[in-house]
Amino acid sequence: MIRHATRWALRGIVGIAAAAMIGCASAPSPQATPSAPAPSPDHAVSAAEQRVPSVASSPKNLERLQALWAVRSQGTTSDYPIGIGDVLQISVPGVDDFKERIVRVGSEGNIDLPLIGSIHAAGVPESQLRDNLTTALEKYMYDPQVDLFVKDYKSRQVAVVGAVRAPGLITLNGAGESILDVLTQAGGTTPEAADEVVIMPQVSTGALQLQRVAQSVSVPGNAAGRPVGGAANGAANDDPRASNPESAFVAPPTDAPTLEELQQSVSNGPAVVIPLKATAMTGSAHYMGMPVEPGDIIVVPGGGNVMVTGWVYRPGFFQVGSGLTVLGAVGSAGGAMYAADPADATLMRSDGNGNKVAIPVNLELIANGTDPDIPVRANDVIDVPYSDVKIAPYVVYNVLKGMMIPLPAL
Repeated sequence: MIRHATRWALRGIVGIAAAAMIGCASAPSPQATPSAPAPSPDHAVSAAEQRVPSVASSPKNLERLQALWAVRSQGTTSDYPIGIGDVLQISVPGVDDFKERIVRVGSEGNIDLPLIGSIHAAGVPESQLRDNLTTALEKYMYDPQVDLFVKDYKSRQVAVVGAVRAPGLITLNGAGESILDVLTQAGGTTPEAADEVVIMPQVSTGALQLQRVAQSVSVPGNAAGRPVGGAANGAANDDPRASNPESAFVAPPTDAPTLEELQQSVSNGPAVVIPLKATAMTGSAHYMGMPVEPGDIIVVPGGGNVMVTGWVYRPGFFQVGSGLTVLGAVGSAGGAMYAADPADATLMRSDGNGNKVAIPVNLELIANGTDPDIPVRANDVIDVPYSDVKIAPYVVYNVLKGMMIPLPAL
């Protein structure tokens, strides 16, 4: 009797499942309504930028970037003058006190030499300093032959920090070296790098402050106050803090200044962001050819983390590297499940005031190329909801599967 009851119960469940699936398959599709042509990729991404503009695409930043480019693209001198901290080697044949004598340019810009005493060197070209030394020595000898050689250009350094392979101080070989040149000398960017580069023009507190910056801001992400750690582009963050959103984003160490602190304390001007992949700055990569100047700080921010939630196979935090998009982040989370509604996904993003803004995302249209894919930013949240149509068959399917009844895969 129990066996017959169980058999009829199973038949009832199967009948309900079949009816639900047949009903879903035969349900009339919504009537197509005339709609405007699909926007071009540039237009759609620009619309998202207009709703929640990034710092890089803000009018104020673009104005600063163009102004800095205008100043630095006018041409530079053939060489830099001698600066504070440079180490000089001076030789005068026939004078023992000037036999490969090594001196350092002091904090006041002077060097101290026998016979001559203190002479100003900072801001003076090598040829001019050589002539000044020759003139000073003519009081003591006839036709002195001064040989001047700069052994170490401490004043020609820039700091390259953040998500680069070899952060630290880079010595410029000559005038005209670009942002791209110094990034190459720093080993290039890491996979965790964001699609932007920050330049802080010529710090005002000298080589010692520049050295402090290079030593303290050495972890990708710290320079912009963004998450530290995590895996490569699109990979899940194995940090256990990822399960707790409030603890997933760590603050920089106390000795690592944030970008805002650097801008207030060590910069002669505001930080300027170069967006590498933004429609607001089409072709902005040419700004990477902008000449750098001694004292500049070049920051490559870490991409941070994006959170993918909802009906995906592996929800969690994922590292935002260069080029990671909404579709790529969902793919890193294992993709949408059967019961998901990928056409009704939502991208949650913070605006300049810290408020969350919801941006509708149709993953199906993105996948078939109708809609453009949207690059993700640090702290974005992507939610993939369930489908009202698919959820009932999905639940029934899993109930039957749990009862060990052979069923076709969804």
